[in-house]
Amino acid sequence: MKKRVAALLLSCALLVGALSGCAQKDTGTGAVPAGGEPEQTSSQAPVVKEPSTVRLMSAGDNLIHSSIYKQAKARGTNGSYDFSYAYKNIADIIAQADLPVINQETVIAPIYEPSDYPCFNSPPELGDEMLKLGFKVFNHANNHILDKGTKGTLSCLNDFWAKRPQALVTGAYRDEKDLNTVKTMTVKDITFSFIGITEHTNGIKLPKDTPVRLIYTENEELIKKQIEAAREKSDCVVVFAHWGVEGTHTVAQRQKDLAKKMVDWGADIILGTHPHVLQSIEMLKKPDGTDAPVIYSLGNFISAQSEAPNMIGGILDLKVTKNFETDSITVSDVKLIPTITQYESRYSNIRIIPWASYTKQLADQHGVKDSRFTYDYIQKTLDSVIGEEYLELVK
Repeated sequence: MKKRVAALLLSCALLVGALSGCAQKDTGTGAVPAGGEPEQTSSQAPVVKEPSTVRLMSAGDNLIHSSIYKQAKARGTNGSYDFSYAYKNIADIIAQADLPVINQETVIAPIYEPSDYPCFNSPPELGDEMLKLGFKVFNHANNHILDKGTKGTLSCLNDFWAKRPQALVTGAYRDEKDLNTVKTMTVKDITFSFIGITEHTNGIKLPKDTPVRLIYTENEELIKKQIEAAREKSDCVVVFAHWGVEGTHTVAQRQKDLAKKMVDWGADIILGTHPHVLQSIEMLKKPDGTDAPVIYSLGNFISAQSEAPNMIGGILDLKVTKNFETDSITVSDVKLIPTITQYESRYSNIRIIPWASYTKQLADQHGVKDSRFTYDYIQKTLDSVIGEEYLELVK
C-alpha cells in the first residue's frame, strides 16, 4: 500500500513538472499570441491638431444720424425700420469674415425714441441689421454710451442685447461683476477676448450711485488688470480703444503711448475709433517678439457727417492663427479694405460702397458740400494715411 501511494505521488510530481515546462514565463513584455512571438506594446505620441486660422474683420464707427434712420423708416413697413439699403453693398465683404466686429457708436435703447446728435439713440432694427450682416462682437465703449444716461445704457444692455445672446457686447458693463467677467468668444478653436475703453463720454459723468461701469483710458491700472485677466482666459486679446482727436489723420502721442503699454500688458490687436477719419496702422512688438497690429482709427463705417475726410473709412482685415503645439498665436495679413459713405443731395440715399467698386462718377455725384472731395482726393488720402502696404481692394 505504501509503495502504491509513493508511486502515485511520484507520477503527480512528474506531471506538474511537465506542465510547468510548457507554461509561458512572465518576462514583463506582455501577452504572447498563438504565433509565439511576444506582442510589442508602445505608447503612441499624442496627436497635435493642425494650426487653425480665423479671419477677423473690424468696422469703425456705426454713427446713425437722423438722416439714416429716417430713410430706414421710409423703407420699412408698418412703422418698422429697414436699414438694409444702407449696408447692402458691403454685405458680401462682411460675410467673408469668420469673426466680424464693430464699434456701435450709438446707443440702442428700446425705452426711448430714436434721436440724433448730440444725444443719439438708434432703433432696435439697426442692431438686428448688424446681426443679419454677420457681426458677432459689438463695442459700446465710446463717447456716446451715456447719451441717454445710465438708464439708456442699461436699456441697451438689458432690453436689447440681452435678448440677442448670439452677440457679444463689450465696453459698457452693467455692474462690477459684469466688468470683471472676461468677454470671450471661441471661433475655430481659438478663444478671443474683447475689452472696450473710451477716452471720455462727452462730459457726462457716471452717477456715484449707478452700478454701470465704464473703462476710461486714464485708468491705466484698470486697463492693465483687464488685459491680464483676459490673457489668462483667451488665446487672443482684442482691445477696442475709443480715443484721439476728431477730424484729424494725425495720431496723438497719448494714443501711441497707451497702445505700447497695452501691447506690453498682453494685448494682441488694438482697434481704434472716435476721430471719424482714418488714421494709420502700426505693428508693435509684443514681449514674445511677434507683431501686434494697431489701427489708430478706422474712420466711419457709416454716418451723415459733412466733411470730405468723414466719407472715407475702412474695414480692418487680418488673420489670427493658433499653433496648438506651441499654444501660441500669430497675427498676419493685416490689411485695410477702404469704404466710402455715399449720399446724394440733402443726405439722401446714404449707403456704404467699397472703394474697389467706387467710380469718379459717384464721387462727382456725392452730396457732401466740401470742395475737397473728389475721386483723386480719396486715393491720395488712402495712400498718405494708410499706405500701399496695407491697402486691400475687395469689391
